[in-house]
Formats: sequence, C-alpha cells, structure tokens
Amino acid sequence: MNNDQGGGPGKPPEAVAAGPGGGIGPNTPYRTLGNKTFALFIFERCQAALVLLLLSIALFIVQAQPFVAQIPVPQLNRYLILAAWGLLALFIVFALLAFLVSWLIYKNYQFSLDEDALKIKRGVLEKEEISIPYRQIQDVDIDRSLAFQMVGLSRIIILTAGHEDEKPSTESGESEGVLPALDKDLAEWLREELLKRANVQKIRTE
Repeated sequence: MNNDQGGGPGKPPEAVAAGPGGGIGPNTPYRTLGNKTFALFIFERCQAALVLLLLSIALFIVQAQPFVAQIPVPQLNRYLILAAWGLLALFIVFALLAFLVSWLIYKNYQFSLDEDALKIKRGVLEKEEISIPYRQIQDVDIDRSLAFQMVGLSRIIILTAGHEDEKPSTESGESEGVLPALDKDLAEWLREELLKRANVQKIRTE
C-alpha cells in the first residue's frame, strides 16, 4: 500500500475517498508504516553487512598496493584477493537476509483506524494484535530524534487513561501505545485523527 499517493501530504488516499469519516468501520484495511520506515528497518539490520563490505573494499585496495609484493609471504596477494571476495560474498548474503527480515517485520507491522479503536498488528512468528479504544486515549505525542528529523520520520506515543504520566520505553517499539516509526506526514495525520476520534467518543460516553 502506497502512503505517498492521493489526498495531499500524509493523508491516506482511502480516507480522502471515504470523505470526512475516513472510511471507518469493521472492515477498515490495515496500513503499513510507510516507505521510509521500511528503509529504516533495513538500515538497522544491515550494519553488519556494511562492515563486511567496507572490509572487502579495504582488502581489494590493499592487495593492489606495491608494498604488498615486498612482504615475504608466499602468495599473499592471492590470499588477500580470496579474502576480499569471501567478505564480499558474505556481505551479499547478510544484506539479503537483512532485507528479507526487514520486509517481513514491515509487512507484519500494521495499524488500522477501526470504528471504535486503533488496532495494531505486529510480529512475524508470534503474531500480536492490540486494540486501543479511542475513549481511553488521553493524548498523542510525536517524538522526533535528530536522526528521525533528518530522514523525515516520527515516533508516535499514545497515552491512555491511567497511564498519562508513563512514557513508554524509547529502546523499542514494542510498548502497547507506541508506533516506532512513521513517515512524518502520516504521523501528523494519524495524531490529528486519533485525537479527533478520542474527543468524539468521550462526548458520546458522557
């Protein structure tokens, strides 16, 4: 699902098509966290692969230097080339694995604005589905670290009734009231939509 089409910055196309109600209801489709979040997931998991790539490049550069031939080690140049190609092969394997794991996590980490609650699905092997009723939402914070600001990402923290003073851990996105990374425009739209629906439900229940 493409988050960058239709409805202006950050506004999901299905919400625009459905009008002011935003297409709420029991069959509201789940949305992924955005293309930039997918890129972030890949980067977080390919750092080991990048180290292997740098080592491989370094060995290719070193083996081409004249001083290598002066080192009294038989076939040193050949060993360096073999090591460089070996590291390059490992880089490709690690990079593919990082991409596959990131894709699985990304495709299985979704949210939906249902009629009465925000629903979050996550997990690859151990599936988890969370439902946060709008009436329990007290506030929605947007957190942007310097790195997130540079790449246009935001972290959403949902404060619910009885937990207004408890800030979820910043070390992971596994807290119930946290979406770990969203495209900036999508995060702003979601915050506005959650607060609007929370206020509507509070008025209805009073």
